[in-house]
Amino acid sequence: MTEGRTNSGIHYEAAGSGDALVCISGLGGLASFWRPAAALFADRYRVISFDHPGVGRSNREGDQRIPAIAQAALDVLDAEGVIHAHFIGHSTGSLVAQTLALDHGRRCRKLVLSGGWARPDRRFRDLFDLRRRMLEKLGTRAYSAFSRLGGYDAQWYEYNVAAAPLQFDGDDEFDRPTVVNRIDMLLGYDRADELTVIDKETLVIGARDDFIVPFYHSEDLAQRIRNAALVEAQGGHFFPQVDPQAFASRIGTFLDE
Repeated sequence: MTEGRTNSGIHYEAAGSGDALVCISGLGGLASFWRPAAALFADRYRVISFDHPGVGRSNREGDQRIPAIAQAALDVLDAEGVIHAHFIGHSTGSLVAQTLALDHGRRCRKLVLSGGWARPDRRFRDLFDLRRRMLEKLGTRAYSAFSRLGGYDAQWYEYNVAAAPLQFDGDDEFDRPTVVNRIDMLLGYDRADELTVIDKETLVIGARDDFIVPFYHSEDLAQRIRNAALVEAQGGHFFPQVDPQAFASRIGTFLDE
């Protein structure tokens, strides 16, 4: 794996060689989310992931808007000398991938929308309003604990997360106002009525046991995009990390078609 930084201050990671495959992470916005899956893709693709603007090792003055994250993805492609790429967007990253397909179609090859949605419904808004309130009132440790409990399937959580006691009080490494702004960012995004114009081959992946973004959002998303294929996964909302082998296999089949 190599690391780079764009002129706009976006930190990114890249591995492998071949056609470019850009992986866009969710609300956390970290390139590291993709490392388990990226290791499996890297034997056939140039796998690129990046820290979103204002997150991780990217410029701390980042603009928390979906189009700004899409532009960061394009900046990374330019830094790598890549004209067009396949895009995988997970959760919030799926909104970024939708924006890239809608506004920068010439840079897009195939799309994978993973654990995503077309528009936030009432239940979605209620859940993220709760998460924001927890963050504001209880701090980042309680927020992170809730995210892990709700994001991983129960068995994976038990074997991989639960060994350490949960810490609920105070703050840890990420910036609380930035995450509040990012929650507002995703709740304010809605281009569902435009999705019918996307003409890229698209794979929609959703998990039946996803508590944060239930599977019916994936069904709705697939129905809105012409000729989109829908496949089911398992592993909660963070299913690309829970079973990266299955995730990479599904996507590899799609990209090879």
